[in-house]
Amino acid sequence: MKAKATPEQFREALATMTVEQAAAHFGMHERTAWAHKARLEGLTPSPARPVAQASAKTIDATNSKTFVITAAVNATKAHAGFMKTLQLYCALRGAQLIVIPMRYRNPTSRNEDGTDEWWDDRLVPYLTHERTRIAKSLVVLADIKIQPTAISPLQGWLTVSGTDSAILGHTKIALKSVASKMGSPAKLVMTTGACTVENYSDTNAGAKGQFHHTLGACVVEVSGDHAHTRQICPLKDGSFIDLATKYTTKGVEPAPRAEALTMGDIHAEVAERRVLKATAELATMLKPKTIVAHDVLNFGSASHHSKYFEKFERQMRGTSSVLKELKATAKVLDEISGLADQVVMVNSNHHDHFKQWLEKAEHANDLENALVYHETKTVMLQAIHDGGYIDPFQHWMSKLMRQGNLRWLKPAESFSRFGIEYSFHGHKGPNGARGSTKGFANIGAKIVKGHSHGAEIVDGARSVGTTSKMNMGYNADSPSGWTWTHDITYANGKQTLIHCVGGSFFRNDQVEASA
Repeated sequence: MKAKATPEQFREALATMTVEQAAAHFGMHERTAWAHKARLEGLTPSPARPVAQASAKTIDATNSKTFVITAAVNATKAHAGFMKTLQLYCALRGAQLIVIPMRYRNPTSRNEDGTDEWWDDRLVPYLTHERTRIAKSLVVLADIKIQPTAISPLQGWLTVSGTDSAILGHTKIALKSVASKMGSPAKLVMTTGACTVENYSDTNAGAKGQFHHTLGACVVEVSGDHAHTRQICPLKDGSFIDLATKYTTKGVEPAPRAEALTMGDIHAEVAERRVLKATAELATMLKPKTIVAHDVLNFGSASHHSKYFEKFERQMRGTSSVLKELKATAKVLDEISGLADQVVMVNSNHHDHFKQWLEKAEHANDLENALVYHETKTVMLQAIHDGGYIDPFQHWMSKLMRQGNLRWLKPAESFSRFGIEYSFHGHKGPNGARGSTKGFANIGAKIVKGHSHGAEIVDGARSVGTTSKMNMGYNADSPSGWTWTHDITYANGKQTLIHCVGGSFFRNDQVEASA
């Protein structure tokens, strides 16, 4: 058993833990912990007081509903503009606002007598301390209090909600797709951002908390069994854009065209038709200036990853023709090209598979693909001889596509908007290491990458998901964290990850609102 905790030690523990967690930390019974808390609050402990949240509070969401979830730090003012705009948003959309309270002990500005245990009066009507189920497979973990200065707020909480997706309150916006059992969609665990202003101590942890403090909220649209989630992030005046509408303290107006829509890895040969259709619907609403495209070419027809029996199976199914795959890819690209002013083609590892196939002399004897092989190799050799270079994938798209608004990024070429870099696919990380969202986050710049097929937000780095079918063969017999996720960069420079669920990226009433 651990040493007896002093009242001050127990008070400090409650600033970052639940009563149950503090009891386990100090090795005491939960009833004893509740009694300690009651004495600190000047209350008489009741033996009937619950010692744990046994189950989630369930809100009736059988009808289509909208929820807005954000977080608030104790003894801190709400951001007046953002709070006013959130209230307007909720009033116009019939949404329920949920504010998750957080506790932070600031030794440089707080009193020792407990008078910091208060929240801005504007927030009190919306405070929720209970674990709350707002959709069939989505839970708001309002009973969990994460320290506002936590560097990795999702660490340790990915499994708490079981197989349900979960939303936790925190001053950072973070998101992680978590692999689920085969046949089940990946679950999403995310934090909210805050509606309170920065208020941190003059300490090492406080400086980090202030740097990462993000005004924001999570929007959840419930439609039947499905829940559509996305982030809203305001400007300093509290205004924000959500899909095709701009909300301000004074009212609403149509949002300017979105700056960019970064699609999940496309893999045209095995693209999921429902996601492509939903993307067209989303783009019609957003009218993006640019679509950023990753892994457009799958190159499964002649991939070096394919083994003997897979190659034989492809021949039997008639999917071993490179030209046939290139034509199918051009058709998908034509569809996508009609959705924006330009499509930025990011250098991707699956695009490189085409060149890798050409570099092996043994494929010269592949009679089915001989014309593509020899024509492409001849064109590339002639370009090199003349002092230039031709990308094999670009060569064939220029021949087969009807549209001509593709911008092909050269290796190491940058494409950025609002300080956000879009040119990294993600297969190659910093210093030649294998790419990961966390690795790219350490760069310090904002980036949007692909490759991993699972949605993720780590500090300024974001990963989109995939636009392909969920079963691509090599992942058929393992749990998957893949998601159908795109990233939107709005006209004000703010971003959101948006997920295709049930064949749509948003609830249907959004179409009417944007008309």
